[in-house]
Amino acid sequence: MTVTVSHTAMVSVMSMTPLDLGHHGAGIDLIGLVISIHIAGMYAFSPVMGRLSDRFGRLPVIGLAMALLACAALLAGTAGATHAQTAVGLFLLGLGWSAGLVAGSALLTDSVPQPARAAAQGLSDLTMNTAAGLGGAAAGLVMAQAGYGRLNLVAACLLLPLGALVLFTRRGDSRS
Repeated sequence: MTVTVSHTAMVSVMSMTPLDLGHHGAGIDLIGLVISIHIAGMYAFSPVMGRLSDRFGRLPVIGLAMALLACAALLAGTAGATHAQTAVGLFLLGLGWSAGLVAGSALLTDSVPQPARAAAQGLSDLTMNTAAGLGGAAAGLVMAQAGYGRLNLVAACLLLPLGALVLFTRRGDSRS
């Protein structure tokens, strides 16, 4: 669930950000820079997210992912023509995605017996990408009808069930 929600929220917002930046006067160079900053957030800190997940547990890092993704939606969704705010929001979106994907994948791996891990990870990837594909398509419709701010609000709302699950799950062992 974490992997799917994180990926869907990220793809939905990220895919419409260039359009929103363009609507607010950003040129292709600035749009490329913002997306590059976002991608750096996605991948440059994945080893850090892995270490945090191993040290503090999967659920706390999933909680961190939800907080980062929510902050990203707030910043990006309220930025308007403030391109620097959009860039910070997209960087946090990448970090949140990284935390969610790393900790969620680790939790999945921990939860499944060794012989079933490849199949479970494959199903997780299928679910993640199908949901993100639908989210990306829906993002265009939301953007056209309600705007980028509302799109970010919808993405933040996707996080609520997962955030509640993280908050109310008992931590039975130190790796959960």
